[in-house]
Amino acid sequence: MGKAFYDSYDYPKYWQGRDYEHQAEVVAIQKFMTKIPQKNSILDLAGGFGRLAPLYAPIFQRCLLVDPSKQLLNQAQKYLKEFPNVEIQQGSVEKIPALDNEFDVALLIRIVHHLPSPYPAFQEAFRVLRPGGFLIMEFANKIHFRAVVRSWLERDFGFAKNLQPVDQRSPASIAQKTIPFLNHHPQAIYNQLNKSGFKILSRLSVSNFRFKILKKNLPLRLLLLLESISQRPLAICHFGPSIFLLCQKPPK
Repeated sequence: MGKAFYDSYDYPKYWQGRDYEHQAEVVAIQKFMTKIPQKNSILDLAGGFGRLAPLYAPIFQRCLLVDPSKQLLNQAQKYLKEFPNVEIQQGSVEKIPALDNEFDVALLIRIVHHLPSPYPAFQEAFRVLRPGGFLIMEFANKIHFRAVVRSWLERDFGFAKNLQPVDQRSPASIAQKTIPFLNHHPQAIYNQLNKSGFKILSRLSVSNFRFKILKKNLPLRLLLLLESISQRPLAICHFGPSIFLLCQKPPK
């Protein structure tokens, strides 16, 4: 496997100062974990430097973190040295280095926004999960509150009905062919998951209070309390910038 798009990007540094966003995602994943009865094996797809491993490593017997970036995997080796049950392997979400029906749970967090078409990744996740296994996934939400308000102000009244993703890159970045950064329409994601064979069990709206004025003036503990309370009801209207889904591969 050649050099990954984001080999040169400093992801640990990116998360500095983003405690609210990180903890909001942890809250969502923990809620989903309570719905999963069997916790033997977990696959962290595009797991990067292992940001989420301290959350799942203590509760799963076997953990496999897969990422295409050698640099991030080297960072993961150091970051996760206290977790001997976490294996680290290079690979992509479109061609997962795992057997059919091998894992109980798969995570697909902070990667779908790099995929113009997530369907191949969903197919692969379906393949490597055992019958009855669970997929916890996240995608950047095209029709979040601020985006919809902006579309109204710009008189783009068809924005929320258009299922095509929105590329968040600048024209210069697009011209330079940097890694895609796409906000996907929820219905497009739901359609691709259904086509892959997954059943969507639950959804959460995440990072609902990612506003500079709130993050600056409210204590983190209060923000996370509000976040936890709001994630389920705000998912009904796809309010937040991230949507988390709990999906299941049907049992035989």
